[in-house]
Amino acid sequence: PPPARQALRPLACLTLLALIGTGALHWLVFVPAEETLRRTEEAYEAARRQAVVLKQDRITQERVRGLEQRLKKVWTKLPAEQEFASLAIEISKLARTVGVSVPGMTHAHKKPEDGLPAEAALLFQATGEYRNIYRFIHELETMEPYLIIEELDASRATETKARLRGAVQFNIRVVTFLKEPGDSTRSS
Repeated sequence: PPPARQALRPLACLTLLALIGTGALHWLVFVPAEETLRRTEEAYEAARRQAVVLKQDRITQERVRGLEQRLKKVWTKLPAEQEFASLAIEISKLARTVGVSVPGMTHAHKKPEDGLPAEAALLFQATGEYRNIYRFIHELETMEPYLIIEELDASRATETKARLRGAVQFNIRVVTFLKEPGDSTRSS
């Protein structure tokens, strides 16, 4: 029956318009919104990764600042070149105090590299009883201007009297670093 179809035609047109409107709404609103959401999520992830990198950089910078402060403290405690001779005298006095014989010392200097302290070494033989040598070496290691025992080798004492007392002989190379005269702190 044609009149019934005629009555359904406006309803069919309205349904078709609703479907077209829904499709258009989907393409005009939801697709751009999904794209915006995707771009926003990507931007969030990039920002999160950047925040992690920045946090790691900040931690690294704090560590570097701490190391710079420690380096400045070390730098201020380094002996100056003119104090090197008194350092040798201090080592000799220390040896006598703990009962170790240090008959003589030789020294060597390396020229400083750009902005770095000069390396200076004292070479000597120390002879005495093992326990005294042990104390002497411990005191050297904890001495205030930074000293590094770079070489250490032991042998029986060569002198007959020392050998009879049970003495041992150590060849020691002690290294320190010297700042330039008048340089109390390192400028960075």
